[in-house]
Amino acid sequence: GGGRSGGRGAGRSDRGGGDRGGGGDGDESLPQRRWRPDDANSDSADDDESPHDEGTTTTTLEERKNDDNDSSSSDSDSDSDDDDLVAKLMTCDEWCKKQEVEKPGPRMEGRFQGWVNEQVRATCGIRENAAAAWEAGGGGKFDRNESKGLRKSHGAEAAKMFAKGQLRKNPNAYFYRHVRPGDVQKDGEWEEDEIQRFVEVAKQYGCGDKWGLFASHLSGRVGYQCSAAYRDVIIPRGLLRDDGFRIKASGETVYVGDPGRREAAEKRGELKKSKEAGTSDAGAVITASAPAPEV
Repeated sequence: GGGRSGGRGAGRSDRGGGDRGGGGDGDESLPQRRWRPDDANSDSADDDESPHDEGTTTTTLEERKNDDNDSSSSDSDSDSDDDDLVAKLMTCDEWCKKQEVEKPGPRMEGRFQGWVNEQVRATCGIRENAAAAWEAGGGGKFDRNESKGLRKSHGAEAAKMFAKGQLRKNPNAYFYRHVRPGDVQKDGEWEEDEIQRFVEVAKQYGCGDKWGLFASHLSGRVGYQCSAAYRDVIIPRGLLRDDGFRIKASGETVYVGDPGRREAAEKRGELKKSKEAGTSDAGAVITASAPAPEV
């Protein structure tokens, strides 16, 4: 998009920092870690190495508030604080207007709906979709905690080694931590041609989860780098918009959760309160089902 870039470096996004977030520069009163954990080696939403399209696992503000309904009164003070903080943040649309971005990019829905880059898939002998790849690799039940457990007990290198063996069974896990076979991983700022390619892939397949699969469409970058670029470069420059994020006056992005999941969480909280008050309406029950596995 045209206009100003939002005060960010042209391609600054290689922080080892996280799923949808990073370190602690800026206003320390904003609980950034709680909203958008994004260390490359953290238990973060983008650090989702599931072979299926199950969405992210980040807890949204609304879900956390509903979970806190039964906690002590001292905890309730943080709810209003969070509301105040969120109210001070800008939506992507508001940010683009403030930065005079002439043509803001398309709005993402927080989901990558593609598969491994076709050329890479054919070269590496990866099956045609997630379900086929998983079954060809031996099947079984996916354990989201397996890689995370390795990381906690034996460090990031152990998790990286585990992911290296997942190329054909769970390529999302592989490409989250490894570049395409034969490529050399790039570090540092993203070049403009890389940023342009990022936007092209996002326009074609969407983005916001399954960053390993997304990264297979870019040369020299891994999934956690793509996740960081999305937060630190793409959104602040207005190249793409995402309602799951808000932006501070400094241009730093804050992940506040998927709008659809927030709405479902709010309805669950309202239903819980209604039941506790003895006024539940059976016809008002809202069931939030998980997205179907990618096939």
